[in-house]
Amino acid sequence: MGLQEKKAAQSIKDQYFNDYQTELNQIVGKELPIEINWNSFDLNSIKFIPSVCLQRTVDAFKEVCADNFGKEAVQEGINKIAVNNIDESTAADNKSITLEAGVLTINAAYGGHHSGFFTDTTIKEHIENKL
Repeated sequence: MGLQEKKAAQSIKDQYFNDYQTELNQIVGKELPIEINWNSFDLNSIKFIPSVCLQRTVDAFKEVCADNFGKEAVQEGINKIAVNNIDESTAADNKSITLEAGVLTINAAYGGHHSGFFTDTTIKEHIENKL
């Protein structure tokens, strides 16, 4: 990660990350850390972290946790969210969402075509199907 990427990542952390993290914790009713693999993001994709990565993830959890059944399932089944940016040229075929050992891992291309990342509805469906 070069200097420009480090500055952009820090700007995202300073301006957006804590607010999204706080909102997510309130939605699910517990601490649910979002761990972004910052080194996997290039300068172009970093700028999409708030709107495409964080907002869509938080929106998905709003839907899942809209009732007590969903909220309890998330509290019991998910302990961390891991986010990785993948190569956008192969993202349509290689993007994935997994839930293993309490870790929800989202691998997507955040800086390219919409086929490389997930909508909040798709994230919600993956979560509900895995819990």
